Order: sequence, then C-alpha cells, then structure tokens
Amino acid sequence: MKPLLACTTEELALLVTFCGYPAVGKGIAESSMDGLTPEKWESVMQATIHQLMLKQIWDYEREANNEAPISMEMEAFIKSYVESQWMIRCSHVPDQHILMIHKINDDTWLSHLIDRDIIHEFAYITSEELPSHIREYYSFSNISYTDGMSFKLTEQDFDFLSDKSNLSRLDAHTYLSLEEKEALNEFTNALDAKTWSLNNISMFNLPTLEADPMLTNILFFLPSSKGIWVVEYTDDAERPVQIQLQSYEDWENMLDGVGQIASAL
Repeated sequence: MKPLLACTTEELALLVTFCGYPAVGKGIAESSMDGLTPEKWESVMQATIHQLMLKQIWDYEREANNEAPISMEMEAFIKSYVESQWMIRCSHVPDQHILMIHKINDDTWLSHLIDRDIIHEFAYITSEELPSHIREYYSFSNISYTDGMSFKLTEQDFDFLSDKSNLSRLDAHTYLSLEEKEALNEFTNALDAKTWSLNNISMFNLPTLEADPMLTNILFFLPSSKGIWVVEYTDDAERPVQIQLQSYEDWENMLDGVGQIASAL
C-alpha cells in the first residue's frame, strides 16, 4: 500500500487551514501543542510553510492567484478527509499510535495512521480491504490460542479494572466460580502487561464539522499470550459484562463483521 501523504501534525494543520477549515486546522495543531496563543500559532504556521516548500507541496502559481497554495489534487484530498461523515477508530494500547479510517465514498476509505501524535500517514483502501487492513495494523503475534475461558462481571467491577489499585475492591470473588476466577486472573495478568488499558475499535458518525462525533458502535478487546479477550455487554441484569477468550479465527470473524457494518453505511 503506497502512502498518499506523509506529514507532521503541523503540516497537516496548515494544509487543512489552507483548504478553508481554520478551526479544524487549529484543533489538529492543539492536539499535540497545548496552549497555543495566536502569536505561537502564527509562528508555527510560518515555520511549517518552509517545510511544505522543501517537500515540494507548495504551489507557487496558485499562491500568486490568491488560491490555496497547494495543488488542486491535494486540496480535493484534504476536503474529502475533513468532510468525511463516518470514521472507524482503532486504538492500540500501550503503543503510541492510532489508526483512523474515514469513509470517502461507497467503496473507498482513507486510512490515517497517527504515530505518537507527530507523524500522519494517509493511504486509500477499498471497503473489501478494510478487515485485512485492521488485521495488519494490529498484527498480533506470539499467541497460543486457548478457547473456553470466560467470566461475567457487574458493571462496577468492570469499571474497577481500569486501575490496578482497584483490584482489592473487586467483589467478583464472591460470585465467580472457580473456573471464572481462573479466567479473571488470566485477564488481569493480560491487563497488567498492557498498562491496564483495553484496545477498542469504535465507529463514529460525523454529520457536520460543528457537531460532536456520535459513537455508533464499539468493540473492546485485549490481546494476551493465550488469545484475544473480547468484552461484550449482555442483557444479564446482575452481571452484564461478559469477557471471553477468543481464538484467532473468532478475531478474524469479528473484523469481517466490522467490514460488513462499514460497507452498509
């Protein structure tokens, strides 16, 4: 997959600003630079212009005509990125990168890989390629898959698992069977190895630039040495949170399901 564009956060913010979205551009810059004053913003943008010139992204002829000083193709790309109304967000904890996939049209999605909130890499993919693209992004390895381990928690106990210091407050030992306790121990060991954070694949609707993104679907999961733990909410009134160790085949089926949902948007 050949990258369409690789740039820094500052470069992306400037490109977005040139295309008529100054508020969005400033928001992108502020995501990695806290407390931007107008003076600092102007200084950052001036320095970034020189970087775009070095990369030969700057279009001097369009600048002379008081147009966006980038190619028409680049401008169209930026507009399609900013105005995309659907996005799939794939978190990868504890690694310092994230994958955003924006819907462009019925068959085309824009992959946006963000590395440490510094480097942005864009590439087009098709709807058919979406599941394999997410699978490649995570690239789970060194897993000996073990089926069958599962347990169910109350919502409060599940919330406690976001912080290792809360383990002593868990009431789970009072209602879990021996098999479930073993599964819980395996799960907490996996959580500890991943800094007590779950990965998730979430889907958002972005109807307008002014409206807040609306979460429409989310899948929580956690890779471990014995498989991939998947968290699901059920209709169980007492213990609605089900956590189960899944096989690689199950993981692939889940990603295929993500692709099917995305294709239906």
